[in-house]
Parts: sequence; C-alpha cells; structure tokens
Amino acid sequence: MTDSTVKASPDATMEDGGAMEPTQAEIDAWAARERKRREEWLRGPTDEERTAYAQSLRQRRLAETFDEGERKIGDVARMGVRMGRETQLAAEGAVRIFYRWSRRTFDELVEAGREWEEETSLPVRRRRVPLDDEGS
Repeated sequence: MTDSTVKASPDATMEDGGAMEPTQAEIDAWAARERKRREEWLRGPTDEERTAYAQSLRQRRLAETFDEGERKIGDVARMGVRMGRETQLAAEGAVRIFYRWSRRTFDELVEAGREWEEETSLPVRRRRVPLDDEGS
C-alpha cells in the first residue's frame, strides 16, 4: 500500500489507546512525495514558472518605478510651492526696501532742492503779468 490516501483506521487507533503513529505505508508515501518534490526542485523552474516569475518581476519593477516617479513629482511640487512663496516674499521685501529708500531719498532731494533755491535765488522782483483781456 503505497497510496498516499491510506490512513490508520479509527478502530486501530482506538484499540491502541489513542496512539497516532503513522503507518509504514504513510511513511513510504510521504518519503516518495518528498523525494519527488526535491527532484523537481533540483530540476529548476518550468518554462511556465519562469515566465510567471519574469512577469511578476516586471510588474514589481514597473510599480517601483511608478512609485519613485510619484515621489519625485511630489518633491518637485513641494519645492515649487516653497520657491514660489520665497520668491513672493523676496519681491515684497524688495518693494518695501525700495519704497522706504525712495521716500527717504525723495524727501532728502526735496529738502536739498529747497536749500539750493534759498542759497542761489536772487531777490524776487515782482512784475505784473497782464491778463488776456487787457491787451498788450
């Protein structure tokens, strides 16, 4: 009896006091299955197994590449948002500095112009300007 479906009869196990020892036929069947399994393993994978493994490897690499691409896109998007914000802040800062400089400089130029006028002006001679209807 080398059939792998042969099992100890329930009556035999009950009579033996519940011992669950495998029979010699079960041991021989297991050894034959194990020997066959090991021989198949030594022969290597079949063409179908190789094809299935190659396909799963391609899919895994494609998924990893896709994940890497998504990560890179996310990094670039975050960097773009950050750089956009920093550019906005730099532009606003430049406008503020220019405004403060221009107001201060404008005020200084007006003051310098008044001082120059006072220093260089001749006494003002008043003259009468004729109106259009008075004739010449």
